[in-house]
Amino acid sequence: MKHPAGLTQRHWWFAGALAVILALLASMALLQADEKEEYHFGTLLTDHERAPREYEIGIRLAHLEVRWDRFEPHDDAFDQAYIDRLRDTIREFEEAGLEIEVGITLHSPPGWLREHPDSDFVNQYGDHFTDAPNVVFSQSVRREVQEYIKKFNSELGLHNFWAVRIGVSETGEFTYPPADPGEEGNNSFWAFDGNAQSTAGDSGRPPDIPPNPLPGWEPGDRTYQGRNVERADVAAWSDWYLQAIAQTVNWQISQYTSLGYQGRMKILVPGTGVRPGEHESAVNSYLDGTVLPDLMGRGVSYYKSLSYIRGSENIEIVSTSLVDGSGDPSNQGCAPSDEEQDILDPSNAVVGDWSSVRWIANLARYYGFDIGGESSGPQIRPYYDGVMDDAARQMTSCGLKDLMWAFDKNLYDGTPGSSLQEYGAVIDRLN
Repeated sequence: MKHPAGLTQRHWWFAGALAVILALLASMALLQADEKEEYHFGTLLTDHERAPREYEIGIRLAHLEVRWDRFEPHDDAFDQAYIDRLRDTIREFEEAGLEIEVGITLHSPPGWLREHPDSDFVNQYGDHFTDAPNVVFSQSVRREVQEYIKKFNSELGLHNFWAVRIGVSETGEFTYPPADPGEEGNNSFWAFDGNAQSTAGDSGRPPDIPPNPLPGWEPGDRTYQGRNVERADVAAWSDWYLQAIAQTVNWQISQYTSLGYQGRMKILVPGTGVRPGEHESAVNSYLDGTVLPDLMGRGVSYYKSLSYIRGSENIEIVSTSLVDGSGDPSNQGCAPSDEEQDILDPSNAVVGDWSSVRWIANLARYYGFDIGGESSGPQIRPYYDGVMDDAARQMTSCGLKDLMWAFDKNLYDGTPGSSLQEYGAVIDRLN
């Protein structure tokens, strides 16, 4: 028969061991909690008066859009009242607990900018596009943009912002202007202003944009300066066109980093763009408009253009087309098997069924970028019951770091599937 004291000692030993095990399990649970993905949620065109209410349901990001035409209505003359209102809005967001993503928009050019003779994009038909400044091929426009960003920094401080948005087009995204609505203009390529066509070293073209490899050649032409145009010539011209817009994004990145900005820089990528097989077919047809004429001129062969992006490790590629109805099945997310696909192979038919966000997320991951997302907005495809759940599924399966919901007003105006309560439920479930 065992001594009662010995039995008590064994009880103490087991209790001590159990306490150690429980402590280890608790530590592991805390470690796993620390390693859990923390997603960032926000809205586009955030209403500062609603910021406190949105913070309560888990929103942590606000979007502030700054219009260049209001910030600098006259050359070197800035609207201090507008700047003060921006400062007040920033303060209200911060007091509500929200971090701010800012769009220092270039696609709201002031009227005086058109006094620059090379401020417009020009296509091969001589049509001008004025809703976004020609920051790709005009060094004088770039100088004005540089001064605008510097003034913004001196007044409002780039360090106050969690992220800045980077783009080129009339929507502030990573594309050239849209096709001209005219019959011929459906195949518009926006590289026919004087600077884009010049080969002179002292032209007004920015120094980081190489000279046009076929000055005077127009998409669809089979001859050039008395000789036949080879496929390699068309491919070189197309690559130059894509490199030019990518270099413009690189230039914008350098402007922010030169001012000491260390936050996120978001490159906004709309839609699916042009996949490798489609791009190859368009080049084989001399870019004559028989293959995706409305897309080739926009320079949205992202599988190429993203490879030219250089700069800060803080760059994030943002698919702006969540829940846009694309893909087969529609609005699909990503899958672990995606890594097995050669996404750059022109003959790969599998990726043709991928949704916009699935395609862009895999491209961004291939090139080593972080990935974010935005819902496409009800103006692209009407929202519906369950749309936020679909966006959340795309977000988590594709490894997106954040989601900006388009738009803030749609959380309050009765848009189906897009209420503040539904957004709060998604945020609560994921975070």
